[in-house]
Amino acid sequence: MSQKNYHTDNKSFIIYKEWEECVDELSNEDAGKLFKALFDFASRGEELKLKDCVKFTFMFMKSALERDGKKWEGVCKARSDAAKAKRAKGEDSAKAAKATDKDKEKEKEKEKDNVYDKEKEKERHAPHNSSAKTFDIDEFEEFMRDYKPKLSH
Repeated sequence: MSQKNYHTDNKSFIIYKEWEECVDELSNEDAGKLFKALFDFASRGEELKLKDCVKFTFMFMKSALERDGKKWEGVCKARSDAAKAKRAKGEDSAKAAKATDKDKEKEKEKEKDNVYDKEKEKERHAPHNSSAKTFDIDEFEEFMRDYKPKLSH
């Protein structure tokens, strides 16, 4: 997205009441030239050639228009960034929720598979007569973990 141009993108600009005293010192003709110069600058960034008091008055008004325009660009950018972040957060939350649900399902399947595998292993190693003790694979694995270090000495 291109950066806003306050000269062409804004629908308005501010005329401050504090400028009234300076404008009152101008003739009606000069005040009209100043007013047109403000519109040309605020709307298109154009600067008319002005003379004497009108030029001086326009210069300090121009700096206020530039300051206000840059401030407005900053407000627009901050709002845009906040909206993008909110959208991204919403999308990330939705993706995370979906991923979490899928992960939970996978974990449940793994648990089922592990339980099934352990039961099958017990059945495979269990003696066929009912009086004998059944073989527990978990106990065997624990025994081997403890016994292996003793074998290496």
